[in-house]
Amino acid sequence: MVQLPPLADIEDLEVRLDRTFTDVESPRIEALLDDVSAMVRLVAGKTWVDPEDPTQVIAPDIVRVIVLRAAGRYINNPGGFSSESAGDYSYQRNGLDARGGLYLTDEEMGWLKKVAGRLGLWHQPLTRNDLWSSRGVFLEDSFGFELFPVGDPYDC
Repeated sequence: MVQLPPLADIEDLEVRLDRTFTDVESPRIEALLDDVSAMVRLVAGKTWVDPEDPTQVIAPDIVRVIVLRAAGRYINNPGGFSSESAGDYSYQRNGLDARGGLYLTDEEMGWLKKVAGRLGLWHQPLTRNDLWSSRGVFLEDSFGFELFPVGDPYDC
């Protein structure tokens, strides 16, 4: 199986975080971008690589933005802390960001699904053999002999 390229570059992340990664940090950051890219591909159900050249990324810009946001969250706050103190050290985790580690927000997953064309499923209610009138809906009994009203006849 071919290793897919990350959906964002380390240089893009350096610009977003306003810092340069050292030679020691770079392999870890590249692995982080690979991990986030794998999560994004899983949610979207797309690889976003050129079928002719699988080393070329052909993802929409929002995909790169999402990868960089998730990677930046992890770098800035790998433990998912929402508050921290210095004297007699204490910390707190709560809410969505309490998970720590890598994650995509609900908003980001929604963007991914939208850009990938995966808008989800829904059900369409169907009626069969229902008779409509100005006085409401009528259904047949299980033997097909008698009609009986369903719901409020004046709620039409």
